[in-house]
Amino acid sequence: MSQWFKIAWRNVARNRRRSMVAIWTVAIVSSSIIVAHGYINFTFWGLTRVIVQGGTGNMQLVDKRMVNDFETELLAFGLDSKTANETVAKLEATQPVRRAMQRLLFTGIVSKDDSISTVFRATGIESKKEKRLQQGNAAGAFVKGAMFKDTDKNPYQAVLAIDLAKKLSIDVGDEVVLLANTVEGGINAIDATVSGIYDTGIPITNQLDIKVPLALAQQLLLTDKVSNIVVQLRDIEATKSIFLQIKALVKGTKMTVQPWYDIKPYFKAVEIIYYSIFTVMGVIIMTVALLSVANVMGTTVNERVPEIGTLRAFGIEKWQLRLNFVFEGLIIGFIGAVLGIILGFVLAFTISQAGIMMPPPPGRSTEFPLLILPTMGMAIWVLLAMSLLGVAASYLPINKILKKKVIEQLSHT
Repeated sequence: MSQWFKIAWRNVARNRRRSMVAIWTVAIVSSSIIVAHGYINFTFWGLTRVIVQGGTGNMQLVDKRMVNDFETELLAFGLDSKTANETVAKLEATQPVRRAMQRLLFTGIVSKDDSISTVFRATGIESKKEKRLQQGNAAGAFVKGAMFKDTDKNPYQAVLAIDLAKKLSIDVGDEVVLLANTVEGGINAIDATVSGIYDTGIPITNQLDIKVPLALAQQLLLTDKVSNIVVQLRDIEATKSIFLQIKALVKGTKMTVQPWYDIKPYFKAVEIIYYSIFTVMGVIIMTVALLSVANVMGTTVNERVPEIGTLRAFGIEKWQLRLNFVFEGLIIGFIGAVLGIILGFVLAFTISQAGIMMPPPPGRSTEFPLLILPTMGMAIWVLLAMSLLGVAASYLPINKILKKKVIEQLSHT
């Protein structure tokens, strides 16, 4: 078998021009697949971090009733202070968990000097932990001021989303009045100093969002409850592997665990759409490559029909001739794939280093840098697929020629 491989190698080298056309066809197809998959991989990589570091966390713990029911009263499904504190302590004692944060979600009316007022959507947070959660995430970046500090001494602080601040003509250092319903059904108001203005990265939330210290939120709503507990893992990609461990930790309690991809179901929809597009595109590209290589191999086989007839006249078996041409196709496919993988990784690195900024995606307001993140898994898949493509492209024409009689092959012109 090794001798047929050597002969195949010599034939590829002998028909250099046609071989190079086929090899570079495979190489271009391979690099296109590598770059396209690298872009899709970057999209999911970036979307994961936007969601997780944007405030959702890797997973969240909520009352089980929150999954299927709706609260008819404010914080009817809230977690009491004792349960929340004990759960946070357990979570942070777990090695995979970096931090666990309590949050209180509520709505109300915000005003400045009793002259301008508008509705808001607020989150009571533990500022030190939340700041670390969103490190490295462009969404949530402060355009003025900073996150509130020393909330133990002074909880009467707030940070506003940029468009909400513009609507109220508010700047850092100004006083605002927060008005909200209490858990008892009454109305309460608290003054707070604006310590910062930030960009959420989403136009609609930029018009509504406010963040306040958890203590202020609980004081405003006259409660010690929280809405949920947000969990951030040490490894951002470890959500699926750690999910069952966290679920077992709260087993027997009234809480349930929701991973970020269930909290943000559009991620799965985007994943399905992207991979559907990539699959269709890949099939089209692979078909073009198969036809191109088959055309080159068909031309090569047709030129060598008398040679094939002579070899058969000397007693060479059909399977040996098939093996020889299959080896030629394998060599072309393998070399083309290797060149394409190298070219794809070089292109991915060049594009990623070019500093190209992409426009904001639908529903967002911040640009993002274009990166291509190819994977070794896809490189191995391309290597195998292109090698098999070369085999298929060479098998089809040689199989057709071998159906002819020897005398027909010898007289072929």
